Amino acid sequence: MTYFTRDASATGELRIAKDGELRGVAAAPGVTLHPFIGEGMNVNIVVIDPGCAAEVHTHDEEQMGYVVSGRCEFSDGTNAVELGPGDMYHAAPGVPHGAKAFDEPCVIIDCFSPVRAGIRELLES
Repeated sequence: MTYFTRDASATGELRIAKDGELRGVAAAPGVTLHPFIGEGMNVNIVVIDPGCAAEVHTHDEEQMGYVVSGRCEFSDGTNAVELGPGDMYHAAPGVPHGAKAFDEPCVIIDCFSPVRAGIRELLES
């Protein structure tokens, strides 16, 4: 078996989101999420404005993130590390974490499995 196998009986349709098509929703002052929701996971393009923060929080979903641009202080509430472009992080379910942008916007791609609770409600508000 190779990594790229194909089940000839598989069905379904691809969903595509082009640049600029994802609607932004405010998660906190200066923190905007642009969610793309699948069946068992979701991806958020997160924009944290300069000096703003996604405060330290916990949730039941596993989360992994990749910093696209800008820099942020990433913290578990006790320890903090500076992250920049190309850096990644993992927060297992229930692990406290949060990020604060420095003096420029910080763009992060966050992935959640399963779909992050509350994201649909944010989109509907």
